[in-house]
Order: sequence, then C-alpha cells, then structure tokens
Amino acid sequence: MDSFCPKCGNSEGEFIGLFCRDCFLHDHPHLVQIPPVLEIERCNRCEKVRLQGKWVPWDNEKVGKWISSQIKSRDLSEMKVELELGEIVEKKAPVTLYVTGVLEHQPVSFHLETIFKLKGSICNDDMLVSSDYYEGVVQVRFAEKTLEKVRAGQEMITTALKPLHETDSKAVVVNWIGQTFGFDAWIVSHKGAKAAAVIGPSGRNAGVRVGV
Repeated sequence: MDSFCPKCGNSEGEFIGLFCRDCFLHDHPHLVQIPPVLEIERCNRCEKVRLQGKWVPWDNEKVGKWISSQIKSRDLSEMKVELELGEIVEKKAPVTLYVTGVLEHQPVSFHLETIFKLKGSICNDDMLVSSDYYEGVVQVRFAEKTLEKVRAGQEMITTALKPLHETDSKAVVVNWIGQTFGFDAWIVSHKGAKAAAVIGPSGRNAGVRVGV
C-alpha cells in the first residue's frame, strides 16, 4: 500500500511516520536547536578561553567541538555536524552549522545559525599575577653591586622566563625588591623561579638562590 500524507496529499518521496518528510519537518521545527547566542569567556591578558570549566589556549577544533556540543536534538540518531565560524569582529562572530542524522530510519538534515560571543574576563593564573601573589623568590647577590649588574641580572631572569610563559602564564616577575648586595625577584610560579635561578646571573661576582 502506498503512503499518503494526510496533510498535503503527497504520495511520493520519503516519509517520516505518517507524514511526508517536508510536512513532518515543517511541523517539528524544534527537533534540532541551538541557542541564538553562545558566550564564552576569554582572558583579557593571555587570551585563553574557558571551556568546560578549564582555561585553555585558543584552539579552533576545541572551540568548534564546544559549539557543536550546545546543539539540542530529540530523537535524532547518528548525528553529524559541520561548522563554519565566521570572522570575529568586536568579539562576535556568526556561526553556521549543518546537522545531519537519522530520524525514524530516514536521513534528515538541518541548517542552524547562531552568534558566538567572547566575554572579557581574567583567568585564574593572571588573577594571581595581578594580585602580586608569588610562589618563589630568586635572590641575586653580588660581591660588588652596581646598577649595570642589577639591570643585566634582571634582563637575564626575564629572558629565562619567556619560553616558559607560553605554557605557564604564571612564569613572570611581579616585583623586583632591591637589597644591599643585590635584588630579589618575586615570581608567581615556583617552577618559573627554579628555572630563572638556574639560568640567571652566575660567576665570580654573583650568587643566586631560590627560596619559597
């Protein structure tokens, strides 16, 4: 017996339940949905983004997966998503999603659109940096202290921390404290302090140690 759509009278093509595919999808517009606006936090200092409660460096694939995870669907199996993220302008970007799947043994597809927004914030590590918190102190002492030696020592410590800062935003000096025979460098990350102490000023006229 041929199928017959009770709404439009169509008897050809694919059917979902008792209705033709077009009528069924028209009457069920909320089978697949996504919020009209998706907001994600981005650190104003290091530009990391917060995904699933964790601050991570920007990664197109991870951000795309997070956007796709915001899709809500009912009764759709074998769902696949293709995503196009437009150019971010003034912390906003259009997003187009093409969703395919199977509904009652019939292949279906949906076209969704949303707006992706970046919300300015500050990550946990940079919050510590801005509050002068520190985990390690590099103590540099000279047999004879001069301004030239102090500047050279500070530059060496800063240079030693730069490679670490790509993976550890806490590897920074938050304060330089002058001392009678040298200076102290307050470093937020203990790991960074140890690295700076190893690579920092050394030799006959300088002694370096790290304290916690």
